[in-house]
Amino acid sequence: MDINDIFKESVTSTTLNVGKGKRKMGSAPSMRLLKERGYGIEGEGEVTEGSAKRPKPDDNNSDASDIDDTEGGRFFSDGLTKQQKGVLQWVDNAEDIEDHLDKDTVRRLVARLERAMSKNTEDRIKYAQSPAEFAESEADLDEALRNLLPLTNSVQDLHVLDDLGALPTLVELLGHENEDIVMDVVELVSELTSMDAWSQEGESQEERQQVVGFIKALGKHAFFEALGHSLRRLDESTESAYDSDDASGVAKMLDIVENLTTLDASLAETAVNSMGLLDWLQARICTSPDTSSRNTETTDANQQYAAELVAILLQTSPKICQSAAKTPLMDALLKCLAKYRKRTPEDAVEMEYLENIINSLCVLVATPQGRHEFESLEGVELLVLLQKQPEIGRLLSLKILDYALSPSESTLEQVGALDADLLVRRSIAKRYIEGMGLKYLFYALMRRGKGAAQKLYRDHPESDERIMSCVSWLFRLTERESPLHWRVLAKFVPSPADDASWKLHVDRLVELNIQYFDSLREAEEQMNASDSEGEDKEEERYLVRQDAGLFSLQMSDIVIAFVAVDGEARERIEQRLRRKGRSLDVVAEELAEYISVKQASSLASLNPKGKGKATAGTTNLSNMLDSL
Repeated sequence: MDINDIFKESVTSTTLNVGKGKRKMGSAPSMRLLKERGYGIEGEGEVTEGSAKRPKPDDNNSDASDIDDTEGGRFFSDGLTKQQKGVLQWVDNAEDIEDHLDKDTVRRLVARLERAMSKNTEDRIKYAQSPAEFAESEADLDEALRNLLPLTNSVQDLHVLDDLGALPTLVELLGHENEDIVMDVVELVSELTSMDAWSQEGESQEERQQVVGFIKALGKHAFFEALGHSLRRLDESTESAYDSDDASGVAKMLDIVENLTTLDASLAETAVNSMGLLDWLQARICTSPDTSSRNTETTDANQQYAAELVAILLQTSPKICQSAAKTPLMDALLKCLAKYRKRTPEDAVEMEYLENIINSLCVLVATPQGRHEFESLEGVELLVLLQKQPEIGRLLSLKILDYALSPSESTLEQVGALDADLLVRRSIAKRYIEGMGLKYLFYALMRRGKGAAQKLYRDHPESDERIMSCVSWLFRLTERESPLHWRVLAKFVPSPADDASWKLHVDRLVELNIQYFDSLREAEEQMNASDSEGEDKEEERYLVRQDAGLFSLQMSDIVIAFVAVDGEARERIEQRLRRKGRSLDVVAEELAEYISVKQASSLASLNPKGKGKATAGTTNLSNMLDSL
């Protein structure tokens, strides 16, 4: 007989010593004491407000006079006298468990845990063939572990567990045969590492360090290795008799890793490497454990959580991101994304799942190695397929394309790496253009579509900014006068094959440029109202302008600079700009600022007085293209 079967069933035996280890209560309090403590004990025969009046009984049954009979009879009341209610209230208050544990209490709890574990080990060995014989010791062990949960309100005493040598015990219990015992340990560590445990009233560095020290001490006893083994023990498939409990256990284990990303990123890195977590996650995000169903499109809660955790880990730690680039994670993410070529998420959970897949891919393609892997796995072609569909995949894929074309921050200070990264980005731009991606990119720019498609554009206004960034990089990553460069430029200039759409594209370009300029001007007016001097203030002003849309304005300025090379397009641009009080000279000044920031090693090296001013020779937009 399986011990899990016994442990999960309700215990019907009355042979358990339920009073073992319990605190003994003192003598029942006197009536005078209860009255002094304010438990509402009234004199005999008194009737409380709202109670029904009835004839006074004889003196031999005075207690009955205190029974509340408001509902019209004794069978509608709780049957207790006011004296009895007062006694029960006193007992209830006396039985309340304290939220905070002192060091002596922690020592007693640890001692109890050690005794319970030793007893359970002995019983399991002695009664290996009779699980019913060690069910009681298993229950005691379960209770001993749960008694440690109040430590979440006393994390300053966590070091006592290490001082008393209890950490090896906790790690050993992660390998216990009974999965409920394993889950007790997992729940304890999950609660101790949650932000609520160490920042209850705002972040406390002292309590935070106590929790960090506790996890580091656990790590010395191979806690993360044991946790990874326990994670793979759990069976989330519907064929398992305890699938819901196992699924909950998986979520708790992932909770621990997520908590570590907030607590200390280095601990998260240790956990990921020791648990072999990336391999498990990349398999989990692609498959659902529902083996009884043929519907492979269903996304379960833990599958969504796994995708979310991947995105969190990649954004939290560059080391984890570098490690992920050396695994098949990119391939797994692209396979998950490919499912949405011809379908859209069915609910909010699946939508969040898709967004997490997108975010993970963006982090990976922002690294040179990840970008190279993305290209080799035909990720560019997948983006074009997604953009063919007038669904959410079209807009979300723009985010990946933007990251794939933009330079990596990690390579900006490495000349050799920057050159290699530039070659990969140029190759991505070439494959995108040759794959007919421009057609669908400009569909999104013009917001083509009806009904649901228009709603998507309204719900994702940031897509316009991403399109401007993508178009600007397509111009810059293709050699001027090359066929690829001309194919991008042809979208904005007259051609024999198209006599009308280029005007719409130019008008849309100027419209967005003016929109970003107005947003930036409004932010600058607010800053000028409370302006002050100083370098710190100047840097703050620059950051505020960035938040107001400076980067998007500059990206549209770059596109205008490339398009204005054509005479007819330039004339139409100037005409549209003049209507809003702008000109190409103002665009040139804005580009001069962008070039100066791009060439500067840091904001501190900028010349505040000269920033934003066009220098001699830069007022001609065509002269500035080589600097972009």
